[in-house]
Amino acid sequence: MEDKLITLKNYETMVDAMFDQELLRENNIDCSINNEDAVELLPMFGEINDGLRIVVFEKDYETAIKLLEEYKNSIEDQE
Repeated sequence: MEDKLITLKNYETMVDAMFDQELLRENNIDCSINNEDAVELLPMFGEINDGLRIVVFEKDYETAIKLLEEYKNSIEDQE
């Protein structure tokens, strides 16, 4: 059975996408940033085609969402 790639989240900036990608990878979730090259070369492409996206395997989707939410909540609690 082939595991399908699905969009986890869309991003407006490469910095935000790369930060979340690193957090996911540190927690053993395979992921990649789609549209990275196109958006860097032609920033207006991001507005036309969903911008930057992190994609994960469908089996990891729920874990990845939970991980990003927990991290976001921990940052908000510190403020």
